[in-house]
Amino acid sequence: MSEESGCDWSQNLSAAERTEAVALTVSEPRTANWIATEAEVAHETATKYLTRLVDDGKLRAETQGQQTTYAPDPVGQYLIEMRDLYENHSPDELATSLEAMNNEIRTWKTEYDVETPNELRASLSNAADREDERTRRQAAREWEHLQTRRRLVEDALRLYDRFPSEQNPVSV
Repeated sequence: MSEESGCDWSQNLSAAERTEAVALTVSEPRTANWIATEAEVAHETATKYLTRLVDDGKLRAETQGQQTTYAPDPVGQYLIEMRDLYENHSPDELATSLEAMNNEIRTWKTEYDVETPNELRASLSNAADREDERTRRQAAREWEHLQTRRRLVEDALRLYDRFPSEQNPVSV
């Protein structure tokens, strides 16, 4: 982090906000020391806020021996994202998004004559060249991502059936 951006970071956000921002965006479990360094807070400060985030269900803590690592709770993140979709998109917008995802997956199935992302990966030996291999690997990653997003959108749509009087969607 540059000194200029570090100055803005620590002046514009509280220690709690910086700790949360770092902890909720890690791609792999990290220690309190690592998070403290990235958030520019003391180890004790990071530990205090990390404990709070675990208690709030936003993070998971896993201890092995003397070391505890922290990572976003996948269930908590899923529920937060699903609620965000429900609150900020109408059922029609969600259905349109779902349709677009389904069309993209159908296109890959047809184009590569496969049924799953792993079948697509297995088809790398059929690739015409390195660029085709790269394209197939990228499509498999995107396909897996869309499968997760599709489940989120489907679950958000089900919320409209379960809580019809609560809906207050905002147009995007």
